[in-house]
Amino acid sequence: MPEPKGATELVPCNLCGGDRFDLVYAALPDRRHWLAGRFDVVRCAACGLVQTNPRPTVEAIGAFYPESYGPHAAPVEDEAGAPLRLARAVVRSPYALRYGRRGQHVTPPRPGARVLDIGCSVGRRLAELSALGWEVWGIEPSAPAAEIARRRLHVPDERIVVAPAESADFPSASFDLVTASHVVEHLHDPQAVLSKARSWLRDDGVLQVSMPNVESLESRLFGRLWFGLDLPRHLYHFSPRTLGAMLERCGFQVERIVPEYQADSLGGSVSNVGGAVRRRRRPHRSSTALHYAVLPVASVALGLGSGGAMVATARAA
Repeated sequence: MPEPKGATELVPCNLCGGDRFDLVYAALPDRRHWLAGRFDVVRCAACGLVQTNPRPTVEAIGAFYPESYGPHAAPVEDEAGAPLRLARAVVRSPYALRYGRRGQHVTPPRPGARVLDIGCSVGRRLAELSALGWEVWGIEPSAPAAEIARRRLHVPDERIVVAPAESADFPSASFDLVTASHVVEHLHDPQAVLSKARSWLRDDGVLQVSMPNVESLESRLFGRLWFGLDLPRHLYHFSPRTLGAMLERCGFQVERIVPEYQADSLGGSVSNVGGAVRRRRRPHRSSTALHYAVLPVASVALGLGSGGAMVATARAA
């Protein structure tokens, strides 16, 4: 594939500002799209935050999000019948028994309550929140994805801001809830964006963020083939400890950090292993069959408290 144009940069730790790093993985490729380049993953010697360093600059990173990038694709409606929905509920039950029903913590506190989704993509999450009664707003750097979100949600253009999260702006105390689903790890300056999110929240507001967990059993098992690395799009690789520390530094009180219910990371990791064994370099394609094959395994692991991704709920301190 053609080499993306642009440059890389070496940056200090985004959490503590440290400039000494221990190498975790050297010269890893882009296993999702197989775009040219090799990337190192390092750990801050002072605070333990893991990051991709050197990394593509703000000007260069867009080349690593081609049109085929999955999260920006138009939504496909789930037409699963009752038997499949029942099977999903059964498989989910170990997780639900331990951590509660998904979405119960995002009920609007009052009519007209407002939610902002950072990196809303084509509006999948906002559609769920709108159905619960939230007034939905979003930030999305991809103009085509933002337009899909507007059409899907039937909202005015100004409700979906087309901009990088680092440059977006809203008045203080504008929202009751701010969400960011698998977004923070993509940001060039996550601490700055999370600090902005705190200012955008009302004093009783809630932040909910999800991302891969670099210290998960899944990450340790698959190592350099772990799907959650997603180099170089994932610039940071958080653990519960480093995520909690950053949230506190940005003005939040962490209420809980738990595994996220999903099997995409495990399925992608299994796919990466298959590709490495066969020595194939093909862009990643989601497989429904593989997803359902690994879902029971992922569900048991989640019920035991382990998963490839995590979700944090924090309140404005």
